[in-house]
Amino acid sequence: MQQARQSAPSKRPGVRRPAAARSQAHTAAAPARGIPQGSPAPTRAPNPAKPVKPVKQAKPKVKRRKKVKDPNRIKLLSFHSRVDVPMLLLVMVLLVFGITMMFSAGHALSYRDNKGDSFYYVTRQLTAAGLGLVGMFFLTFFDYRFLRYEFRVLGGKRRITATHLVVAASMLLNLLTIPFGIAAEGGQKRWLPIPGFGQFQPSDMLKIAVIVYFAYYIHKHSDKMRKFYDGIWIPGLMLVLMILSMISQTHLSCMVIICLVFVAMLFVGGSNLKYLLPICVLVALAAVFAVMVLDVGYFKERILFMDPLSEPGDRSYQNYQSALAIGSGGLWGKGFGNSSQKYYYLPEAPNDFVYAVLVEEFGLVGGLVVILLFLIFVFRGFYIARKSEDKFGCLLATGITFQIGLQAFLNLGVNLCCIPNTGISMPFFSYGGTALMFQLWEMGLLLSVSKRAKLS
Repeated sequence: MQQARQSAPSKRPGVRRPAAARSQAHTAAAPARGIPQGSPAPTRAPNPAKPVKPVKQAKPKVKRRKKVKDPNRIKLLSFHSRVDVPMLLLVMVLLVFGITMMFSAGHALSYRDNKGDSFYYVTRQLTAAGLGLVGMFFLTFFDYRFLRYEFRVLGGKRRITATHLVVAASMLLNLLTIPFGIAAEGGQKRWLPIPGFGQFQPSDMLKIAVIVYFAYYIHKHSDKMRKFYDGIWIPGLMLVLMILSMISQTHLSCMVIICLVFVAMLFVGGSNLKYLLPICVLVALAAVFAVMVLDVGYFKERILFMDPLSEPGDRSYQNYQSALAIGSGGLWGKGFGNSSQKYYYLPEAPNDFVYAVLVEEFGLVGGLVVILLFLIFVFRGFYIARKSEDKFGCLLATGITFQIGLQAFLNLGVNLCCIPNTGISMPFFSYGGTALMFQLWEMGLLLSVSKRAKLS
């Protein structure tokens, strides 16, 4: 009895039980008040007088993704790929070989015409080559697609491209030869004077403008090239305007090259042959009629005196001396620097007839090596065009390759007396600073196309 009394909790007033005892008593009494067992003890209600501070939750860290550069974005310079190394090496071989042969063919004439300075011509050619190489390496990293990028002008009403600026500049420079051009012996005005730098031939710039413009035009109107109006008429009118801009120059060789490049680009661009072929035949017949029947003296003499034996002492003198140089070279040639025709016998030896001097010094073998180099250049250029990323690049590479190859083989025909002598120079070999500089710039555009081409 006494133990039971002692274990019972005390109910006397004024005696407070310990906290642990109160908690046990509350838990024991919970089933009696309807609170299920195992549920947590009720908590006190918050005091509305004291504001509850919100608990700040930590924000999860979000990893920022790095911006991936779009390789297809058109920009001024592009460094995302490498150039076609075989084409680059081929261009450098042609350049070095060409300048060397130009010096060998021209040092005698340079000594006679420049007060005993045998290095005058080669010095100027090396200067032009330096400017050309600087431009070539810049254009190699230049994104060629920038030429067709359209800028909005006049509040967005008109669109203009870099191609339009190139064409406008080249046509303007050719028109400036009418009042300011330097007249040659035959009265042709083909050069513009540049104080401190010599002369500038704007027709070489027009060759690039023709290629770039028609590549852009065909690329933009590729779905309409089968039609006569968009595929023949509009491009033909633009070609006529370009040729008229060089009306004071009577530059037959340049006109022929521009027209043939134009036809080749229309053919590759998908122009309808049932319109293109008859028009080409009609234009060729009209040109023959104008030269032969209407007696256009300058052009007619070039055709009639193609035979080196027709008047070897007068009108066919150049052809005759060229034939002598090529024939005297034999199989292996006389050796570098041992040509005899370049000593005032062969006119324009460092220009149009540098190939004849080359064959005289290196023989048939050396002449075939040069032909082989240009054949490799043409095949590699067309391979780059076929593997190019877009149609604009394909047409650009096609036009440049066709123009350089055509000009080289037309010059071979002049030296071999197969075609009339109309002043066609050999790329990379003939003396001419403007021509060499623009040819190297064309190589820069071609290498720029090769960077985005899918080459094996």
